Amino acid sequence: MADSAPGVSEQELDKLFDRFYRVESSRNRNHGGAGLGLAICSNIIAAHNGLINAHASTLGGLAIHIELPVQS
Repeated sequence: MADSAPGVSEQELDKLFDRFYRVESSRNRNHGGAGLGLAICSNIIAAHNGLINAHASTLGGLAIHIELPVQS
């Protein structure tokens, strides 16, 4: 999944999956969430023995890559 600009700086990519982390310092719980969404996604993916990561998208924004193992 990928979106268009604006993106996230390289320094912030590793922090995106931290609980309560918000890229925009102007956002708070009253105006932009609690900073839990990607942390919850990361925990769900890990519980299924998968991998999730973020990187710059070709559209200028953010791309999220998820890999889940195939169950037979």
